[in-house]
Amino acid sequence: MKKVFLYFLLLSATNIWSQNLIDTGTLIQGGVDDGSNLVEAYINPLNKAIVFGLSDVTYTKIKKKQKRRLLLSVKLAYIGIPKEDWTYDVTSIGLKHFEPKDYDQKIAQTIFGDSLKTITLVSKEKDVLGRPLIEFDTPAGSQKSGMPLPYVGATYRLKYTNLSFNLIPYITIPDSDFKVGMIGIGVQQDFALFIKSLQDKAYGLSVQASGNYLYGRSDLDIRPGKIYTPVGISGNLNGPYDNQEIKIAYTSFNIAAYIDYNLTDHFSAYAGAGINTGSAHIMLKGTYPVYAADPTGTGAVVADDIYDPLDIYNTFSRSKLELGLRGDWDRFYAQIGYNAATYGGLSVNLGYKML
Repeated sequence: MKKVFLYFLLLSATNIWSQNLIDTGTLIQGGVDDGSNLVEAYINPLNKAIVFGLSDVTYTKIKKKQKRRLLLSVKLAYIGIPKEDWTYDVTSIGLKHFEPKDYDQKIAQTIFGDSLKTITLVSKEKDVLGRPLIEFDTPAGSQKSGMPLPYVGATYRLKYTNLSFNLIPYITIPDSDFKVGMIGIGVQQDFALFIKSLQDKAYGLSVQASGNYLYGRSDLDIRPGKIYTPVGISGNLNGPYDNQEIKIAYTSFNIAAYIDYNLTDHFSAYAGAGINTGSAHIMLKGTYPVYAADPTGTGAVVADDIYDPLDIYNTFSRSKLELGLRGDWDRFYAQIGYNAATYGGLSVNLGYKML
């Protein structure tokens, strides 16, 4: 499980991985149902950031009088994380078997929360002396208020239509064994194709639609003995544990309408409004050691090997409002935009005109 969160930290393309990571394997090892809720609460802000960030650099200006049709670019979306999503209340996520050890400390950190704060969760079930059967700490955050998401793109221009392709090559993230990749496609259509009066004007109207798919996997190594219990443990923890892996998949869809205006021969401004939707799917595959209170109520802990313990699927949606400025020259172009929406932020697009 430590590598599960290590991947998400590395994916943010920052120095987040330099922090001292704690062992988050206990989130699943303390029970599948509660562990799933805790994992979901911890990474939910990152899920939103990726789904929305994949659709934040979508505008591609359609210039009527153009010499070059093929454009290659480097794109970067910087997604701001709302402050209210830096933490979560562990008493509000439907935990069945665990509660805060101290109810005055029930606020846990998400992956973007404080890097020094944790809280302790204990099982509601007790032994004969009244002690919680299981105890563990929630993970700390990365203490980052935003997440950059970079990728490369290519755009082919027709007279009034732009076709765009986005890509993160299927690569291994540095300092990990996590492999991740992304593919995407977009189409932007200028209304001048249908409304002749819009042709050769200083302003333009267009509509754009795009879809992106980010995917990845990594082997894991979660072994028994990562939680604290004051009593003996019975059950079956024989493994094997060498079949563990995490699989992730994100989809992101966007549709928006844009208006642009030529300020000079080289600079133009644009504004757009639209909708983003998408999904996040996270799975743990293989065999994992899991601990639970003895269901007979004897005050003991029973351990068992659980196969495929985690399968989380979430959908997200938001409206977006974009404002931006773009510069075009013979061979190069540069674009900067701002998305005034929840999980919005700055976007940058730097490109080279090939043909």
